[in-house]
Amino acid sequence: MKVFLAVVLLVFAGSAAAASIQLVDGTFQVSGLTSTTEPPSGWSVLFPVYAGSDGVPPMSGTYSLSGTTLSFKPRYPLSTGVRYRAVYSAPGIAPLEVSFDGPRPSAGPAARLERIYPSANVLPSNQLKLYLVFSRPMSRGGIWSHIHLIGSDGKPVQLPFLEIDQELWDRDNVRLTALFDPGRIKRGVGPEQEMGVVLEEGKRYTLVVDREMVDARSLPMAEAFRREITVGPAVRDGIDLKKWKLTLPAAGTMGPLVIDFDRPLDYALVQHVFQIPGISGSGSISREETRWTFQPSQPWRAGRYDLVIDMSLEDLAGNRIGRPFDVDLFDRVTERITTETTTLPFEVH
Repeated sequence: MKVFLAVVLLVFAGSAAAASIQLVDGTFQVSGLTSTTEPPSGWSVLFPVYAGSDGVPPMSGTYSLSGTTLSFKPRYPLSTGVRYRAVYSAPGIAPLEVSFDGPRPSAGPAARLERIYPSANVLPSNQLKLYLVFSRPMSRGGIWSHIHLIGSDGKPVQLPFLEIDQELWDRDNVRLTALFDPGRIKRGVGPEQEMGVVLEEGKRYTLVVDREMVDARSLPMAEAFRREITVGPAVRDGIDLKKWKLTLPAAGTMGPLVIDFDRPLDYALVQHVFQIPGISGSGSISREETRWTFQPSQPWRAGRYDLVIDMSLEDLAGNRIGRPFDVDLFDRVTERITTETTTLPFEVH
């Protein structure tokens, strides 16, 4: 385990105390606290950590206290090529500031964009989001200059994505959620009326991701990525569970439960929104996100079961169970598991 250590003697209240800031396995630590009482505004006022140049806000993450050592674990992994600055400021003492470099580039192949979801090449004209899955952790920041949507005329579509500062990466920095501008999907709102829709029914587009998009080692991808997209009709009705087809297993077997949806569903959400109380196993999605298969870890017993479904489930256009996206709110366009559920009962014989 490599430990970066900086020690500075601090003099306060007529006595001397040693304090140090360390970076250990991606966690910043300050030892020798003058007080172990958390301030009303939280530990971040005493021990903020910054990424990059001056003027940026402190990093988000979690704090923990052990004795006189305060630890800060960033919400996301540290990136290669980034300079980090940890500052400890306590009343009555001079601030202690230490800078660290991000992790060194590791060996291994260049990153590739391996998959995009939805996996189908025909998307509804009110498609809400895309998931870009890379082969290794990628770097945060500046992604929108490397992702383009090109029309059949060879011209880029103007601002097709919602370019928010808080890029929507998963915790491992390998899956990026790219949202089409919701204001150009909902009918009758300003952006849709002023700029028009992003995807026009009947037209073809090309999604391009530049090779210059860098991974967490600050290295470019192995090659650029291109995918052709054909646009079909909009889907503007809520998800109807009555239209799903269930293929049931037999009692005493470990056969799978198979559900065929009437439309493709959101790939990432399907991984988390289904559960069968009292039954352990694993689920998978296939057939261009129109089929979910549950494989139990023990034989089925005869009887009644409930498939519990989180109401956050969405189709490709953001429509939810019994609720079209057009009547939904802007702040519900990202992945969010809720506490509201519904059930779909089934019987095993």
